[in-house]
Amino acid sequence: MSEPGPEIGDLLPDTSLHLRLRLGDGPLLVLFFSEANTPLCTTQLCAFRDDYEMLAELGADVVAVSTDSEADQARFREEHLLPFALLSDGDLSAAAAFGVADGEGRRAQRAAFVADREGVIQLAIPFYQPTNFEHYQQVFEALGLDV
Repeated sequence: MSEPGPEIGDLLPDTSLHLRLRLGDGPLLVLFFSEANTPLCTTQLCAFRDDYEMLAELGADVVAVSTDSEADQARFREEHLLPFALLSDGDLSAAAAFGVADGEGRRAQRAAFVADREGVIQLAIPFYQPTNFEHYQQVFEALGLDV
């Protein structure tokens, strides 16, 4: 099992994915998903695809991370018209840094983190449930949407 991940007020973990380089004019939403083209992970990412215009209006950058190969992610991204970057974490180092590597050390569990433009974690949901509207709403609240 992973070590505990970042909590609200912590700095965005510095990983081989260089997520801190994505910080800029607005917040950063980091989504971890277990595997491309699985039902819940597809639901998770397509929900953010469907509200991507709102994410852009909030100035948010979005990345989704899994252990899938870059080729598998490219197919998944194309098939579902995902407008944000999918990053491959083949060695689970990013998932471990965020505390979301599964117990077998084979993939990440579904999770959502929001960091502000300075890289300070504003929201940490290490067990994100795509069918839980409250989780989805918390992401948008952390990104600055007044709901």
